[in-house]
This record gives sequence, C-alpha cells and structure tokens, in this order.
Amino acid sequence: FEHEWQIRVMVLNDMEKLDRTLFRLEQGFELQFRLGPTLQGKHVHVHTNYPAEGERFERHKFRVLDWINPTGREDDSDKFCTLDLKISGSYQYYFGHGDKGKSGGGYIVVDPVLRVGEDNHVLPLDCISIQTYLSKCLGPLDEWLDRLRVAKEAGYNMIHFTPLQTLGESRSCYSLADQLELNPDFSPPGQTYTWTDVGNLVEKMKNEWNMLCITDVVYNHTAANSKWIKKHPECGYSLVNSLHLKPAWVLDRALWHVTCAIADGKYKDRGLPALIQNHEHLHAIRGVLWQDVFPKIKLWEFFQVKLEPMVEQFRTLLQSGAKSDRSKTEGKQQLKIIQDPQFRRFGNTVDMNSALETFVPHGPGAIEDCCNWLRRRLEELNGEQYHEIKHHQEQATNCIADTVSYERLADHGPKLGPVTRKHPLLTRYFTFPFEEATLEQDLELMNQPEKSCHFLAHNGWVMGDDPLRNFAEPGSNVYIRRELICWGDSIKLRYGNGPEDCPYLWAHMQKYTEITAKHCVGVRLDNCHSTPLHVAEAMLAAARSVRPNLYVIAELFTGSELIDNVFVNRLGITSLIRGMCSLAFHHLLTSCCAKPI
Repeated sequence: FEHEWQIRVMVLNDMEKLDRTLFRLEQGFELQFRLGPTLQGKHVHVHTNYPAEGERFERHKFRVLDWINPTGREDDSDKFCTLDLKISGSYQYYFGHGDKGKSGGGYIVVDPVLRVGEDNHVLPLDCISIQTYLSKCLGPLDEWLDRLRVAKEAGYNMIHFTPLQTLGESRSCYSLADQLELNPDFSPPGQTYTWTDVGNLVEKMKNEWNMLCITDVVYNHTAANSKWIKKHPECGYSLVNSLHLKPAWVLDRALWHVTCAIADGKYKDRGLPALIQNHEHLHAIRGVLWQDVFPKIKLWEFFQVKLEPMVEQFRTLLQSGAKSDRSKTEGKQQLKIIQDPQFRRFGNTVDMNSALETFVPHGPGAIEDCCNWLRRRLEELNGEQYHEIKHHQEQATNCIADTVSYERLADHGPKLGPVTRKHPLLTRYFTFPFEEATLEQDLELMNQPEKSCHFLAHNGWVMGDDPLRNFAEPGSNVYIRRELICWGDSIKLRYGNGPEDCPYLWAHMQKYTEITAKHCVGVRLDNCHSTPLHVAEAMLAAARSVRPNLYVIAELFTGSELIDNVFVNRLGITSLIRGMCSLAFHHLLTSCCAKPI
C-alpha cells in the first residue's frame, strides 16, 4: 500500500498508562517513540509486540526497540526509536527504566486497507456505507445477486450479511446450531452450495460491483439445539464445571414448576389465573414466591454452616490442647464462613485456626463456654447469610415481576397471553433435556454428574453490568437474582482462561473464524461487550493470519467511552455499531452506516 509517508510522534512520560486512550494510525506511517521530560536522563527501554520485518505476530511476544541518535551522540532530547507500520491490527507497547520492568504503556491500532474493483483500488474507510441483509431471508444462493442489486444501485459499497451458518430451532439470525456448516436453506432442491460458492459470489461483487462483504462472528453463545454442545457439554456453564450456579439452577427449576402449576390452574383459587391481566395478578405471583417457592427450596442452606459438626470439631481441638497458629491468621481474629466449593447444603466451614484464636479457654472448665460462644457466633454468621440470600430473593422477585409485567401487561410488550408450558411465566435460565417430573425428582438430578453436566446456562444481557466482567463466573449473582434478560434459545459458552481449559471449544471457534475470514473482508463482532476479551483477541488474531487487512466492526454497548477504548485497543476495532432499536429486539438488524472510530 503506497501511502504518503508521514511521521507520528508518541511522547513517553513516566508512569503514564494509556490502556484506555485510543491511538489510531494508518499503514505507511512511521511511529516514533520519544522521551518526555520525566524520562530524560534515565536508561529507558521500549518494548512492543509489533512483529519485526518478516516475522509473524504473536500477542505475547515482545521485542526491544533500538534507539536512534540522529546527532550521532547520546542526546535524550533528540533520540527516538521507531516502527514502520505496514500491518493492520492491535499492538501493544510498554516501557521501563532501570529496574522497573514497566512504568507506562498503551496500545496502537493500525487501520486495514480495503480494496475493490478489478483494478484493486483503495476504498477509504471513511467512505464506507453498509447495507445489512438478513441472510436467512435471501433465499437460494443463486438468487442473491438479484436481491442485492438494489443495494448496489442505491450507492452502498459494503454488504453486511447476518450469519451464514446453520441456524438453531428459534431461527434467530444469531443463534447458530453449527458454526462450520453453511445454512442449508441457501441450497435449492437438487443443489448443494458450499463455502466456495459463497466466496465466488463475494469475489464477483468485489470485482464487478465494487462492493465488499462482511459477516458476523458470534463467540458468546451457540444454539441450545447444537449437536456438538450435547457431545461436549464442557463447553457451556453446567452444574459440573460451574458449581456456584447450583442455587440459581434450583430456583430456576422451582420457577418452572410454578409455570406448570399456573398453566394447570392450581393457583386460580389464590387469585393467579393462567391469563395474567392486571397488577393484582402480579401481586399474587409475589405471594406465591414468598409463601411457597422460597421457603420450599431454602437457598440460604447453600451458604450456611451446619452448627453441631463445627462445634464438635472445635471441642475436640480444645480438648486435645490445640493452639492457634498466628502465622496463618496474621493476628486477625475475624471468624468467617468459608464457602464450600461443591456448593452442598450446609457444606460450608469456618477456619478452625481463627476459631482457636478467637475463643481461648482460660481454665479446664472453660472449654464448654468457648463452644457455646462459637455456636452463638456461627448462628450470627448463618443469620447474615440468610439475610444476604433474602436480599437476593427480593431482587429476584422484583426482576420476575418486571419481566412478567413487560411480557404480558405492557402495551409496548409482546403480550404473550396465558401462561403455558410453551409460553412459560419466565424464560428458563438453564437447559433441562429430560422428561417432566416433580421438583423433588428434578433436584435429585443435581448430584448426578452424568445428567447435571447437561444443565447448561443460557446467555443473555444484563442491564448496567460491567462489560469487563463475565456474569456467569464465580462472584457474580446475576443468575440467582434473575437479573439476566435471557435468550432461551442460546447457551453461553465457557472458554476458561485459555485453550487448555476447553480445547474442543477453542479449536471449533478458531476453525469457524478462519472460514469466515477466508470468504469475507471483515467481521462484525456480535455481542462484543459480553464476549471475553482474551477470547476475541485470540480469534481475531487467527482471522488476521488468514486476512491481514481485516475490517472489524463491533456491536459495543459499554456506556463509557473509556471502556469502549479498552475493547477497541485490544481488538483493533475499526468501526462501532450503535443500536437504534430496542434491546429486546436487538437481533432484528436493518441497515446502518458504519463510522470509523
């Protein structure tokens, strides 16, 4: 790419961390790092993962840049190190001095260069105008050009296709049953089109129509009826690999049985018919939750200790003359509940070393007094856990009432009509691929790993949540508080920290990414704000290894320009999509104009 040669200067200042500041540069630019006043006179070393000439990009491989002294002598006010920017993508730099490994740093984003036409001329990024097409509505592949010609004649120069893969049962454009298979709906009877045919169509549009094509990559979830997720349930959040979700699953099953009871008319005599029509019915739902559901499932028991075994264990230690090890408690006498990693009812414990330090007998007859003091303290701790779960239940009740109000009462809602098993009171948060039974029978399955591995958490959207946090991981209470706006047709995918945590999922999604990058000049990152950053980083690196000048659009709703910049910097995003329609219908895209950041 021949570009007017320009120099951009980055002035480095000590302790200046610019991870949330955006620096966009173009291919052909020279980037110079120069020392600011706070670093002059120090032995500064600058590192970057921008690859050296002829080398392949590796995100975690950094190299030290050499200093250039134009005057031929050591002069901190004049020396610089440089990068000739020839490869698009996201790159990181950091610098340190003396013994400091890192005393500042940030990112640079190098724009891709897009070309169209038989003469391969450049399409400037600020001239892109995109028309979105719902791929599932385009019919057989051999009829697409006739339908796409409207966009060409209207002056668009880029087409965004919603996902081209096999769709799930819901037929949502973004719930994919098979990420590797072309949607069979594109093949008419007697004909089977392949990815090669898609590539030929895209190339024809590029050369003859001067139009480029992009499509979506959906990393955050897969369709609930995906065959591969049934064979590899470890790729989702289940009650085997995500035990912290057990209480939320118990609540979810209990709410399903409320649906069944309402549908069967069992609550009609309590003012809760199947057809919910007014706020009195909502009040009746609240009554069912607090009078029937919560007392029955006793969620607080997952977070409490069983008193007598703990007291007996403590008594045995005192009688044996055990003393506290202050090196373990660091002199802190705070006694607290330790959560059972298996999340069993009353499976929690306390640190006996802290108990020995807190309750010290001062005579032979004082052991029983210490045990009584411990019992009272454990009762207090259990009470605190009870009130915390009660607080979660209050929030869950409010979220349930709001959901039912929107879905069945609000004029702007879908007006779902009577509660039935097909149209339940609430969207289920977890898959349940077994026959209908009683709640008690359902709960028995929780401790059968060969079955509970298939209770997979659905994906969704959390209003006002931290986009840098994974709401399905430990530490989040989104599922138990019913704060998820749930997509019941999709399963949330669990990548872990790297490929070693879920090899099949990482390999599957990398292949999906490479197929996409091979046939389209760019991708739209669906649900980017909820996709783990390290996953999107790895997948886009795989895409750029196939197509170096990858154009990246992201659906990004963070509510903060600074957090937006975190995503843009780490992923090398070129343009952002801003939604103009209700989040409840965010899958129904129409058309948009992509604006470079």
